[in-house]
Amino acid sequence: MLRKYGLGYVKPAPVPFRQHVRSGYLYEGRTLEELAERIGADPAGLRRTVENFNKHAEHGEDPEFGKGSTSYNRSLGDPDHKPNPCVAPIRKGPFYAVKLVVGDLGTFAGLRCNENAQVLAKDGRPIPGLYSVGNDAASIMGGNYPGGGITLGPAVTFGYIAARHISGAND
Repeated sequence: MLRKYGLGYVKPAPVPFRQHVRSGYLYEGRTLEELAERIGADPAGLRRTVENFNKHAEHGEDPEFGKGSTSYNRSLGDPDHKPNPCVAPIRKGPFYAVKLVVGDLGTFAGLRCNENAQVLAKDGRPIPGLYSVGNDAASIMGGNYPGGGITLGPAVTFGYIAARHISGAND
């Protein structure tokens, strides 16, 4: 349900999000202290963090992370919110948190392929004419992502292998 908040609606309304609370992806608390307990944080520490953020947010500033400090950032914010479309004080619950896990850009759950970069059907046979490399293919790292660029080498290598296979150069 949309809730009136100031002059506009709470964003991202009307996008449904309850399923994320039920699944445990999104944490919810009626108060900051309740939210802190749910996420295993110090309630007094969370309260201090929000109070410090709010002091600057009143003026549309975020000195700690610089939200809304570039025209690109501002283009992604709420154009109806002033003075900074990316920053607003956090005052009224319910409050939400999401668990962030440190990682690099990449994937490991792409399409299963063979040694020729051919996509495999459920029965393990190659699908004729269908190839996959890079982030679209399952990682040769077996679900690990040791660092930035790890998808680039296999993408180039298997792109080369796929091209040779397509052209018949390996025959």
